Amino acid sequence: MNLIVVGASAGLGRALADRLAQEKHNLLLIAGDEADLKAISADLNLRHSVQVEIAAVRLQCDQNSIEKVLAKASALGNIDGILFPLGYSRTDDDGTLGCDDINRIVNSNMAGIIALCSHYLPAMLQRGEGLLVFFGSVASERGRSSNIVYAAAKRGLQSFAESLRHKCSATNINVQYYQLGYLNTAQTFGKKLPFPAAEPKDAADYIVRNLNKRFGLEYYPWFWRFICLGLRYTPWMVFKKLKF
Repeated sequence: MNLIVVGASAGLGRALADRLAQEKHNLLLIAGDEADLKAISADLNLRHSVQVEIAAVRLQCDQNSIEKVLAKASALGNIDGILFPLGYSRTDDDGTLGCDDINRIVNSNMAGIIALCSHYLPAMLQRGEGLLVFFGSVASERGRSSNIVYAAAKRGLQSFAESLRHKCSATNINVQYYQLGYLNTAQTFGKKLPFPAAEPKDAADYIVRNLNKRFGLEYYPWFWRFICLGLRYTPWMVFKKLKF
């Protein structure tokens, strides 16, 4: 397949790019750092002999960034699927951020993703097949006093993915949504975490093995399903006292 991976330069995105190349999928890798993308592209092409294109774009909901992606994607031909293993958060996201910071969080975690999907969805609907894989965060399961804009954007993304799944239910367009727990990446490095962090490579292996499954929502690692269920039904009088 010809696949786009948005957020491919680090963490889960980089692990997914490597795993997909192993499976002989042609790739367009999107991230903000061109030097990183060039190195990854050369490595994947050398080790797996697949076509790897790159687009050094910080995906946003604006025509300029979308057109940059489309220009690079044209080298692959028809796009069969898109994976969105990207996210952007800030430690000071406490409800007091200014407009520029809010816009970057919302663009990175929701609006830019929706804009790219909106371009490719008509062609997928016409063919009656395609793959869209979204990645959320357990931080969005219930609103709390940290990661406020980030959680709101991820919750919005989950609603968008659910709507697409409903819209595409009579087709062979597979819409998957992963609710991710902690991963061992730069964002979690050095932090004291209440639950163990999974390795991006293990997550990528799991995701690629399950690309053909039609499950809608999946928690990774699996135990987060039960943790989030507990949080969702914790009474407010208890929940408001939790610090996490």
